[in-house]
Amino acid sequence: MFTRVGVFYNQLKTHVAPVAQAAAAFLRAQHVEPTLLTTLDHLPNLDVLISLGGDGTMLRCARACAPKNIPVFGINCGTLGFLAAAEKDELQSALSALLQGACTPRHRLMLQVTVRQNGQTQTFTALNDCVLHPAGMRAFFITSTFNGVEMPLYFGDGVIVSTPTGSTAYSLAAGGPIVEPNVDVFVATPVCPHSLSARPMVLSANGQLLLKPSFKNAEDRAVISFDGQIHTPLGPGAEITITRAPFTAQLLMLPKRGFFTVLQKKLSWGKDHA
Repeated sequence: MFTRVGVFYNQLKTHVAPVAQAAAAFLRAQHVEPTLLTTLDHLPNLDVLISLGGDGTMLRCARACAPKNIPVFGINCGTLGFLAAAEKDELQSALSALLQGACTPRHRLMLQVTVRQNGQTQTFTALNDCVLHPAGMRAFFITSTFNGVEMPLYFGDGVIVSTPTGSTAYSLAAGGPIVEPNVDVFVATPVCPHSLSARPMVLSANGQLLLKPSFKNAEDRAVISFDGQIHTPLGPGAEITITRAPFTAQLLMLPKRGFFTVLQKKLSWGKDHA
């Protein structure tokens, strides 16, 4: 049974605060004293972190918890809730299942992205994707290699490198494939390419992808974004190296909430819209 339970919510989302209080009250009634959190900095030692919010909150929790090997249990209080284990109107039954050990951990591959520029190196992680895109409204070139082998030149509005988890997010909207979460791959999806031959590529997650942006005009710049939440400007000569992270995100799921069930419910997969 979990004893060290954290409950995280975004205090700027006023509609979520009452859900957090209700979750805390229910846990106390089950003789579990939760730690209410509104920041993910300096996480305490936890057996599980309950994420109250939408997919954005889940992504933030996953990035914070994965290096500490803390599983995340999501209650959707947002719009889509693709990554959550349950909806907010299922709060008590979902928390009961969590405390009774009825949830299954799903280990999700994450990206580790190293950015080198101006003699400095920064390292980031992402659960969904990293996106290389222009800082302004201008197409640009991207040279790339995979395991040291040169790949075709991209010219367009950027490229999305997604995990299987992120394949149903921005990558899907840009024409990328849906990838079952247990498949060990990355997907590189071009954004609005200026070529009919540019297509998404499925790459082994055990490899190393290197990206270098370049522009026709010297004053133009690029940006690398992580899970749509962290954004880093890139100057001339920047290099981005993408590999699998040395840890995984642990998402706790209820048996009834399998990948294909969520795909059908949340994205209307297989439904006739005619």
